[in-house]
Amino acid sequence: MCRPRLRLSPDLAAALAATSLVAVTPTVEPGVFALSVTRKVGSVTIGSLTVRVEPKTPISNILWMMGYAKNPSWWSRHTTVVDTATDFVEALAEAFAVATEGATSKGLLSGYREVEEASAVLRGRLRAGDQLTRRFGLPVPVEVRYEEYDEDIAENQLLLAATLALLDTAGISTRLRTRLARIRRALADVTAPTRGAEPDWVLNRLNSRYHWALHLAELIIQHCSVEHRIGGVTIRGFVVDMWKVFEDFLMTAASEAIARRGGQAVRPGTDSSTWHLDRDGSITIEPDLTWLDTTGRPVTVIDAKYKTLNAGNLGPNADMYQLTAYCTALHLRTGHLIYAKGEVEPRTVAIIGADITIQCHALELRLPPRELLNSIDGLIAETGNHSDRASVGGE
Repeated sequence: MCRPRLRLSPDLAAALAATSLVAVTPTVEPGVFALSVTRKVGSVTIGSLTVRVEPKTPISNILWMMGYAKNPSWWSRHTTVVDTATDFVEALAEAFAVATEGATSKGLLSGYREVEEASAVLRGRLRAGDQLTRRFGLPVPVEVRYEEYDEDIAENQLLLAATLALLDTAGISTRLRTRLARIRRALADVTAPTRGAEPDWVLNRLNSRYHWALHLAELIIQHCSVEHRIGGVTIRGFVVDMWKVFEDFLMTAASEAIARRGGQAVRPGTDSSTWHLDRDGSITIEPDLTWLDTTGRPVTVIDAKYKTLNAGNLGPNADMYQLTAYCTALHLRTGHLIYAKGEVEPRTVAIIGADITIQCHALELRLPPRELLNSIDGLIAETGNHSDRASVGGE
């Protein structure tokens, strides 16, 4: 594995480590640090220093998987993503610029929005409660509520938020910055939303020409640029967790495949996903995905693992212990681990002293989107064929 060595100040090294894009390890030479990749991709910049980590998976596939996990019904029909750049952040910015330029080429979308303000004249409806509590009986200004038809709507605000996030991201080429600046000028009359409080939008026929740009804008906002200040050092960038991209995509696609077979896919955080390893109910387990039948009984359990080749003791052994615990608690004979292909080879592990088998599968993320979805559907069909319940724990 390539571990570049850089001479960094303590503040700079701490700021770079805080982004988690790379692991920063001191060497025996004072002031020199070794960098190694983590399970993240993207780029960060400090002054003239830019650190980039590029994925092994094609950039277009990563962008598509990120989108599919957010909106599978839309992204399953739209598998083409602009991929003219070799840099991940550059490719995302390129895709967004192309989509937004196309969406706004005939002018910005306009619509009705609700406005509440203090006005010198009565317009729309009087907000009587606010008038009494804020104006204490004074006739003006008047607290009113009315509908305004203009360009300052949720769709344009989202495009603006994504544009500003990209412009604030270091490492974007001058060519793309020029295009993004033009988009920013086109959205000059739009109010920039507060970061983290961007408005929701509803997919409909009226905003159909914006759909592609809005879906990309959501991805950008969700993974918006990071900024750290440690001492006198400021570091900015755009960092994406590949393990989360893989897990979210796989679990979304697997849930769709399970639903097609009449089952229910349960992920952590729902009322029906609380199971315990001990009889007292003090130790909870949280499988990535639990397949339930029509009666609500577990059929099988699935965990996604985006592993690096040098996982060592944190590698597949720990995964086997985890799945064994899941199967024991859920009274299942079979559990399934799905890895990114190339990290762990497919295999079957029979657990000693228990009627439990762990099936390890490998998913090839470099396949075209349609073939990738088909391969997941095939994996789900296989897991369903291999799965049944064990008669343990007094059942």
